Amino acid sequence: MKPIEQWPAPGRLLSVGKHNLHLHCKGQGGPTLVLEAGMAGWSQDWAFVSDGLAQAGQVCTYDRAGYGWSDVPDSPRNGMDAVNDLRRALLGAGIAPPYLLLGHSFGGLLAAMHARAYPNDVAGLALIDAVGRDYESQFRPERYRKFRSSLRRTLALADTLSPLGIPRLIRMPASLVAARLPAGEREPAIAMSYSRRHFRALRIEDAGFDDVLKQALRLGPLPAVPTIVLSSQEMRDFPPGLEGEAMRLMWQRNQMSIANEAGVKPIVLAGSGHYLHVEQPDRVIATLNAWRVACTRKALVTA
Repeated sequence: MKPIEQWPAPGRLLSVGKHNLHLHCKGQGGPTLVLEAGMAGWSQDWAFVSDGLAQAGQVCTYDRAGYGWSDVPDSPRNGMDAVNDLRRALLGAGIAPPYLLLGHSFGGLLAAMHARAYPNDVAGLALIDAVGRDYESQFRPERYRKFRSSLRRTLALADTLSPLGIPRLIRMPASLVAARLPAGEREPAIAMSYSRRHFRALRIEDAGFDDVLKQALRLGPLPAVPTIVLSSQEMRDFPPGLEGEAMRLMWQRNQMSIANEAGVKPIVLAGSGHYLHVEQPDRVIATLNAWRVACTRKALVTA
């Protein structure tokens, strides 16, 4: 039995055209906080923080096409395709804007794209160790090409070998955090993380990464909404090739660039690796709930 069949979807499946997206909402009160997982991640990535965030209002997690309980699309849904899929799912669920958008890593790039493309949709923006749209420019060109080429080969090999069960044998899951999730979430997350569909979704999403950066660069500025930038301190749980001091400095420059555009100072969580919301969930919840209060107050003033 496939993992998606063995464990029922905890949320709703909503049509966004030719495929369905899985949207899982909890809590009450707006503006609704929408959580966008990083590459290789899906709704379960937020298991340590979603309940705590839902105490301050409605929170929705979801799975991009091909991940979690969402359908595999007929064609890749990269960049603005993914943004528009999410908008359709939210409206289909009867959840109207404005939204509070929160994105981690690649999901932060998508959340910022959503805010740039549809500024009237957004009452606040939170970016957790996010990829900035000028990410490529932080590298020397030859180093960036080498890093991207190596990662593409690794993911293509994992996709090819996944039907044979090789990734499971060598303990190379698609998700870097599935095995660390809470007990109730861990078993289905691990099973999905070794499934062919997830390796395929990851490979396809990564293959479109450079085009998504180009899409983001063509969009306008971030809207003038309350924005928070949370950043890691240590190079842990990043994709292969992003290790070492040089990469840490590059990542810090990326975080500063995001924060400078938003007109804020990044909040660095001491001792944390890339998955701040898995390693330090209590601090992330407290910080984001305080930000949410500021967003809600501003939304009420401008309504």
